[in-house]
Amino acid sequence: LVLFDGNALVHRAFHALPPLTVRKTGEMVSAVYGFVLMFLKVINELKPTHYAIAFDMKGPTFRHKMFDQYKAQRPETPNELVAQLGRLRELVTAFHIPIFEVEGYEADDILGALSSQASQQGIDTIIVTGDADIMQLVSPRVRVLYPKPRGSFSDTTLYGEKGVVEKYSVAPKQLPDYKGLVGDPSDNIPGVSKIGEVTAKKL
Repeated sequence: LVLFDGNALVHRAFHALPPLTVRKTGEMVSAVYGFVLMFLKVINELKPTHYAIAFDMKGPTFRHKMFDQYKAQRPETPNELVAQLGRLRELVTAFHIPIFEVEGYEADDILGALSSQASQQGIDTIIVTGDADIMQLVSPRVRVLYPKPRGSFSDTTLYGEKGVVEKYSVAPKQLPDYKGLVGDPSDNIPGVSKIGEVTAKKL
């Protein structure tokens, strides 16, 4: 099973690739183009028997109800990217990729649920994402395909349990506790006062 993190991949492509427009209309399509490159590469190389894509839905999630400042610092999504999200949905539908989205939840939650259900059925899963938070889902049957920091958007690294430990010095299942201790500026999560990365890893 290959699962695509729709919003994360499009955001990553939007910021990683130079502007690309349709010559006749001027419509910007660089993020959609980047997703297509990644999708075709993954399908051709991994040859999955099953695949699906998860999207975030508009509106607050259960995390906003727990902490009203969750992602409060994030700027509005650029209009050039919003339009491409609509195009991506058209593309995904044309490819007949099953779409999963649930009101009040993020794509991350859906990816976690689907990969867990697949594991229970003895199915191996690879999650394709540009969101490092997904590393916490890595297990004996779940791996994460993640774009390399410096390289082309479709240049990726496949993370298993050993790879996550080498990258973070903690096991995948310990990442939520680690992030809780050090905080996560990208999500506006404060963490514990006076605890940095070194102390958190020791704990």
